[in-house]
Amino acid sequence: MIQLLHLTKQYPSPAGPVAALSDVTLTIPDGAIFGVIGLSGAGKSTLVRCINLLEKPTSGQVLIDGEDLMKVKKRRLLEVRRSIGMIFQNFNLLEQRTVEDNVRFPLEIARFDKEKRGERVRELLRLVGLSEKAKAYPSQLSGGQKQRVAIARALATDPKYLLCDEATSALDPNTTASILALLKEINASLGVTIVVITHEMRVVESICTDVAVIGDSRIAETGKVTEVFSDPKSEIARELIIPELIRSVKSGGGNKLRLIFDGTVSDMPIISALAMDVGAAVNILYADTKNIDGMPFGHMVITLPAEEEKAAAVKRYLSEKHVQYKEEI
Repeated sequence: MIQLLHLTKQYPSPAGPVAALSDVTLTIPDGAIFGVIGLSGAGKSTLVRCINLLEKPTSGQVLIDGEDLMKVKKRRLLEVRRSIGMIFQNFNLLEQRTVEDNVRFPLEIARFDKEKRGERVRELLRLVGLSEKAKAYPSQLSGGQKQRVAIARALATDPKYLLCDEATSALDPNTTASILALLKEINASLGVTIVVITHEMRVVESICTDVAVIGDSRIAETGKVTEVFSDPKSEIARELIIPELIRSVKSGGGNKLRLIFDGTVSDMPIISALAMDVGAAVNILYADTKNIDGMPFGHMVITLPAEEEKAAAVKRYLSEKHVQYKEEI
């Protein structure tokens, strides 16, 4: 388990210290695919680099399986880092080395048994689907293939944790989908806990089980992805997750309801049912719902009828059907 306790990271500047992270406390459970989302400059990348002390925090604690990395000696820190793989946005491959030599590199540093290195490299290239590219150089690979090599390299020392810093932001949508599918497979088959730093909501929606929203160097909100994405509480989370919803609520006149679909109700035709059962015609201002495992997740904004009696009937009907809603004015 990864725990960050009251973590602060400051950088010097002519005007005085600038906080990249301020009093961040976060727990990342074993086995999770944990997403961290935020706008550029919010502190996401600093946070992930503090986990393995590529960036040393100004204060606070970084606990890996209960051990505070802020207190360990250099040799022990190097040992712990072998249990924490990392992949980057720009791949960071060694251009003068072949694919198999790139994957072999961390094994050389860790003084892995020479006779077993080749077997381990072949195993990892099979895992990421690049066995036929073993002798190729990075310049001969596509972006998606380079990231697969980077993933194989990060897994070379059999880490318990895998940190992904904007690992798909340089890739096209189709390639991104294939890399996310690979990460999900690695999590399921190897049990590796994965931390995903991203500004892309679709990345978190696709593979993450848990999410933290960071804004102005602080954690604004954490929880299960389905909970946070279906009903974000903080302003920064609402801006990131449902910006179109906010604009739709602010547009037009009349009172509005935001329906929240969090997977707790069956997939039912709410609006048509309202029209037939209540006799209330409502206008849909915004809708973004997804069917996940046969259940609806997302939001819908509707305008209430002008007549108070009809508006009250709509609310009663939604409550009877166990559909969550919030009034938006």
